[in-house]
Amino acid sequence: MRIVISGAAAVLLMTASAQAAPTNLPAWQSTIKYSTTSTGASGFGNYARATSKVVYDPTTQTYTVRNTGSLTTTAAFGPSNLNSSAGNFSTYGSATNSFRRLNQSPSNTLIVLSYVDYGQWRRTSTANGTTSVNDTYLVWGSRTPTASIPRTGGATYSTVVDGTFVNKDGAYAVNGTGSLVADFAGASITYSATAGGTKEVGIGSINFGTMTGSGSISFRSGVFSGTGTADAEGYKMDVTGNFYGPAAQEVGGLFRLTGNSGQGQGALVGHQ
Repeated sequence: MRIVISGAAAVLLMTASAQAAPTNLPAWQSTIKYSTTSTGASGFGNYARATSKVVYDPTTQTYTVRNTGSLTTTAAFGPSNLNSSAGNFSTYGSATNSFRRLNQSPSNTLIVLSYVDYGQWRRTSTANGTTSVNDTYLVWGSRTPTASIPRTGGATYSTVVDGTFVNKDGAYAVNGTGSLVADFAGASITYSATAGGTKEVGIGSINFGTMTGSGSISFRSGVFSGTGTADAEGYKMDVTGNFYGPAAQEVGGLFRLTGNSGQGQGALVGHQ
């Protein structure tokens, strides 16, 4: 989405860029659908998680993303609809069809990554005072080959979470930091994330507390997954993802956040 190709894209696309051929980047993506009015939100029970792809065209420097539920529904974002590349994110599109993508840069104050990217694709429509939202988070990059995932020792990853949470009062932008510990010898993970939510329309916030969980690593697929335990505030976070980089230097995937009659989802990324 930026004019300069990111580190993860560059690793994957060195050959493709020379040939100017679009490249399919395997991705995780998740979508939550909901409706909002001036008084609150409703219809936020639809949650989907899937493996997918992001298509990058090095000639036009354009990323094409597709809908979780309908793979024929796509949108393309590139320099022609770039709104801003300042700060930690590049933003593209319009008020009704937008994309927000992490800037991979040594000066990024949120997190510095080399092998994994993530973005938020939001589509909205408004009729009779009700706004319907389709919020999709995508995570993609240079996945660690399964044979290169360590089988001994372990690693600790500093992580950030970025997502959307919805309850009857409205939608909240989720942000937080944490860690993921991989025990490669034991094929297991543990993780924690301390997060909060800021109401997107109006005034309000949520303290999600510090959510923890544990799970396993599948060396066959290269996927890790974990199930959370409800914290003191009543929220829990489940995670699914992959290792990224030639030697599992980074992690990336999705989280699902539930509790207190609300639910949310988003991206989880981190580095050693």
